[in-house]
Formats: sequence, C-alpha cells, structure tokens
Amino acid sequence: MAEEAFAKLSEYPLKAAVIACNTVTAEAAAQLRAEYPFPVVGVEPAIRPAVLSGARRVLVLATGATLSSPRFRRLCSQFSEAEILPFAPESLARDIEENIFRLEEVELSRRLPRVACDAVVLGCTHYIYLKKRIEEFYGCPAFDGNAGAAKRLSSLLQNEGFSPRFAQFIGTADHQTQKTNICSKKFQKKPKNAAIFIEKAKNKNKKVFLTFFNTNKCS
Repeated sequence: MAEEAFAKLSEYPLKAAVIACNTVTAEAAAQLRAEYPFPVVGVEPAIRPAVLSGARRVLVLATGATLSSPRFRRLCSQFSEAEILPFAPESLARDIEENIFRLEEVELSRRLPRVACDAVVLGCTHYIYLKKRIEEFYGCPAFDGNAGAAKRLSSLLQNEGFSPRFAQFIGTADHQTQKTNICSKKFQKKPKNAAIFIEKAKNKNKKVFLTFFNTNKCS
C-alpha cells in the first residue's frame, strides 16, 4: 500500500514527502528512500525525548507491526538507561479512525495496560487524538514523534535552499508529465501554504483537517 501511495505521489512536483505512520516508517522507509529522488521523512516512536525528560520507565503504545520491527528494536537498544515497556492496544488505531468525529466513544480503559510509568510514548499517529486522555489515565506526560518529523522536514528543506515557509514553492518545480503540469497550475492558484487532498479518502481527510486544525486553507 505504501508503494502504491508513493507511486501516485511521485506524479506530483514534490519537494519532500512525510510518512505520517510509525508502522510504514518501520517497515518501508528504507526502501522508499532508496527508490525515490525526493527526501522521505519518517515518524518514529519518540523514545528519545521521553528518556531525555528524565523518564526511566517508558511505556510505548504502538501497533504490533511497529513493535516487532527490527527498526524499533534498534531504537530501543539506544536507551539502556531506561526500561522500555512495549504494548500494542488491540484495534485502537482502527477504532479511532472509525470514530474520528466522535472520539468520546472510543473506550480506552480496557485497551491500556495498567502499569506504572514515568512517560508514555504514542507510537502510532492515530493515538495522538487521545493524547490528553492517555496522559490523564497514566498521570504522566505523553510524547509523540510529530515535532521530530516536522523539525527534520524543515531542516531538509532549508538545506536545499528553501525558506521555512517552504509551502510557497508548491507548483514551481520542473514538470515531467502532463498530469503534474496540470496539478501544479492548479496549486499556483491556491493560497500559499494550502493543504491539498487527493484520492478516495480526500473528503474525509479534508474534514478531519478542518476539524482539528481549524483552518479553511485547503482544497
């Protein structure tokens, strides 16, 4: 599925791409980076900031695929000073996605392990929507990889000569196909920093974006 998505994305004049999924990052980031010419930024469980905060008992909530991946094991091996407690909440990501506009209906208590910890790492981008509830459940801070991914993306684009407001460059790249040319012309008519939604789930994704980010800058 990731390969199919990137094949579609590569038709557009991209400056970079972000894999907004811990599982896809764990299983496919290396392959995608080798295959495509633009920078690919991944999202990983934020164990480093959790440990740097002083936590010595860190609960990592993520999908089973993420937790069983060699990439996750390598990440954990870097932090011998902390006890890492991996746990995969059953069907939580799917439940969040299906109830994205009524998150109060997502039942947490039966899915979360009752363990003592100093910090919780949200190793799935879906879990971020319940961050406050998870923090209240454990009585400690929760960390996610969003800030790290955003910082990495900003650094990559600045190194390539783009300003932090890199979205202003949408639509100015060289065009290789008729489709990218048409799409780019459409982008140039949109407001700077506008979010673009494509493919089958575009309407739902647009609604989620508007709901949680409170903006009308999208198309």
